[in-house]
Amino acid sequence: MNGFSSIGFALLMGSSVWAQGYQLEENRLSITPSHWQEWDFPQGSLDFNSGGVQPIFIRDRVNAVLDASSFRSGDGVRGGIRAAGTNLQEAAHIIDGRDDTFWEPEPAAAIDKWWVEIDLGRLVWAQKVVIKFVGLGEGDPFLQFQLLSSNGDPAFLQSESLNYLRAGRSEGLNKTQRVYEFELQPTRSVDPGVSGRLIQFLQIVATASDFGQAEEISRTRWTDLPEEERGDVLYFLRESSGILREIDRSEYEALADSERQGPVKYYRRERPRLAEVEVWTVGDNISLGALDRGGGIVGYGNLGAEVLTIDGDWTSFWSVEVGFSGSDPAVVFQDPHRNVFFDLGAWYWVNRTSIAFGDIYSQAFPNYAITLSDGRLAPDGSLSYSALTARGQDGIESTIHRRILFQDNVFPLTKARYFKMDYTLIKGSARPAIRELQLYGRGFLPRVTLRSDPIELGRNPRVLSTISWEADTPPGTQIQLRTRTGNQLQEEIHYFTNTGVEVTEEKYRKLLSFQRGDSTITIIPGEDWSPWSPYYLASGAAIRSPSPRRYVMVEATLNSEDPDQTARLRTLDIGLATPLATRVLGEVAPPTIEQRGEREMLTLFLKSHFQGDNRGFNQVLLELPSGAAVELVDLSVGTEEELNNGVGRHYELDQLDRIPSGPDSLWVQLPEPVAQTAAVVALRFTGVLYLAGNAFVAQVGLGEGDERVWQRVDAGDASVLGSGRGLTVFTPFGGGLLGEVEVAPNPFTPNGDSINETVELIVPVFKLLGSKALVLEVYSLDGRRVRWVAHPVEHAVGRQRVIWDGRDDGGRLMPPGLYLCRVGLDVDAESELSAVAKLVAIVY
Repeated sequence: MNGFSSIGFALLMGSSVWAQGYQLEENRLSITPSHWQEWDFPQGSLDFNSGGVQPIFIRDRVNAVLDASSFRSGDGVRGGIRAAGTNLQEAAHIIDGRDDTFWEPEPAAAIDKWWVEIDLGRLVWAQKVVIKFVGLGEGDPFLQFQLLSSNGDPAFLQSESLNYLRAGRSEGLNKTQRVYEFELQPTRSVDPGVSGRLIQFLQIVATASDFGQAEEISRTRWTDLPEEERGDVLYFLRESSGILREIDRSEYEALADSERQGPVKYYRRERPRLAEVEVWTVGDNISLGALDRGGGIVGYGNLGAEVLTIDGDWTSFWSVEVGFSGSDPAVVFQDPHRNVFFDLGAWYWVNRTSIAFGDIYSQAFPNYAITLSDGRLAPDGSLSYSALTARGQDGIESTIHRRILFQDNVFPLTKARYFKMDYTLIKGSARPAIRELQLYGRGFLPRVTLRSDPIELGRNPRVLSTISWEADTPPGTQIQLRTRTGNQLQEEIHYFTNTGVEVTEEKYRKLLSFQRGDSTITIIPGEDWSPWSPYYLASGAAIRSPSPRRYVMVEATLNSEDPDQTARLRTLDIGLATPLATRVLGEVAPPTIEQRGEREMLTLFLKSHFQGDNRGFNQVLLELPSGAAVELVDLSVGTEEELNNGVGRHYELDQLDRIPSGPDSLWVQLPEPVAQTAAVVALRFTGVLYLAGNAFVAQVGLGEGDERVWQRVDAGDASVLGSGRGLTVFTPFGGGLLGEVEVAPNPFTPNGDSINETVELIVPVFKLLGSKALVLEVYSLDGRRVRWVAHPVEHAVGRQRVIWDGRDDGGRLMPPGLYLCRVGLDVDAESELSAVAKLVAIVY
């Protein structure tokens, strides 16, 4: 499924409603194993046959006949049995993976019809073909046969017949051998040590048969055989010399009771039965299907023909644009440094790429280097690549490489999404052409993301409370889930030519009527949708996306750092509830403060709108940025006029119930529920802010334990009493990453008396989100570094602490004196102040 399907249905409260990709009930949204394949994901990247959904496994050895029907040739014909000289209806038995089914020629067919042709659906790098005949007593092998293969080249120019080359044959007349294995040999110039052959088509052709004389048997056994299995009956005349001569039946019967009447021999008819054909390849070709997965390939000049290198068709190729200028290609050679960029459309473990070069006028690249990227960025914002293999930099080596038209490049197993091949053309060389660019690997896909369509939660918005899931996550694997919500959907129209190419609406309007294809409408999130939430870390987590909302989307990413392990997602549930309020707006005031790292007085204003069956709320949960160390001051409830005049309900700290929730969050139980539209809640608190932009998350709640319902507060202009406009407070952007270091005690005395044994260095960290390493370096006054320690911190921002015990890196106690203690952060931004220092004294 690509894009978003149109949606919309009536929610029947109290009964379940089925739709694509989910099941909607009154109090929950459920996704079960039968739903996952209706979600949006890179085509062919997921396996749905494991009681859930998991990434597929890329194999490094594949019997290509078993999935031939999954591929289509350039003419759109699906792979499988291409033709048979006889009994076509049973020919598919030889590629069904079963030894107990078979194909046999029709008894009346001439031997020149005893052949069958297989189309693998795509070009494969085959190393071995196995021919299996039925078991002993179930039929006969071919008395003699040959195996032919073709890559798809025509037999001759403009011929519709294929050019077949012998790949193997049986030796002598065979009566007993039931299994043949043919190791394929290259038909073109290849790298040393490379075996196998690029093929798409196979023919198995019988060249000899015993027909009605497969096996001599007794008359009784011959009589007991079904008529279609009875073979020849031979009559013999005994010559006076004793030699037997075959005669026909009438002659034999005329010799009745004569001593010249020889023996009669009875035979079983030959039953040539081909059970299975196996084509063993080097593995799954990752390049195939990349375009359907959302990937793409671009070469020099973006000519568009590059896609022919990953189409699995030998007969198509990309002839590389060499970059000459002017009418005479020999005049000026422009920009010889080029590359081919290939987005695989998904992440894979890759360890091999093979390149088939050439047509009748071309050769291989004189040199190239192959790199892979998993999507991580370099400091300049470009993709970061790992160099894996390089060939033919210049001179004789380049000349040799140009003669090798099939090249195999093997490297360590590497996680990759993007492939790049850099090459340099040499003036005067023939134009290179690539017929096929194949990538191989092994293991479960390391990363696959699947995403739901927008899911309508009913006619009215619903509160999304919790998200829960069942999954298998072996060591080295992880499942990441996140959500986004909104109230509006919009249509997106796509326009296509009659060849299936998507174009802009303007270009579509200019096309002639017979050039126009379909236009399709997809439903996408509207402008009011939230961004994706942070990833949910544990099943049962509270939904972080705004609600109540009418629609939700869910995204699941299956990750693995081990090719042999994968995560499996079975079920997913989102709890739904009736909104506590139609909408709750929140703002924090003041919106800006002049000092960072200092404790400030702040106020959260909440204004709610209630209608219908809204129940109101009696709890407020405010989450602050890391390191804020929030403290509750007081709380007031009333209309804006009441609060402005100081006559609303006011609760001091000792009148409020603060529920434990961590140093960077504030959870308050209100003395009375809030359920009136005119009411405004003003919650005052203090906190220390370290980021340039400090985003707060507020929720209101009702109930206890598992029955508690939380509703997200929307950022907005909640009250004229506050100067804010949302839930973000800004601090000055300038200044360094680190504040002034505090040292205590200084001096310190690491003499073993358990008093002042260590020194603590406290430093405020600004601006940085996420985990970092806090580094302590200690230098003696002669400039020697005596101690280096890295302290990983999960949340870098805020007041951080490092401790020195007065010892060097070898554990030796340092002598009394002054030492320079330098505290820094392991960051990339050289322009920022990322280290501060302080003199510390050791005394005894």
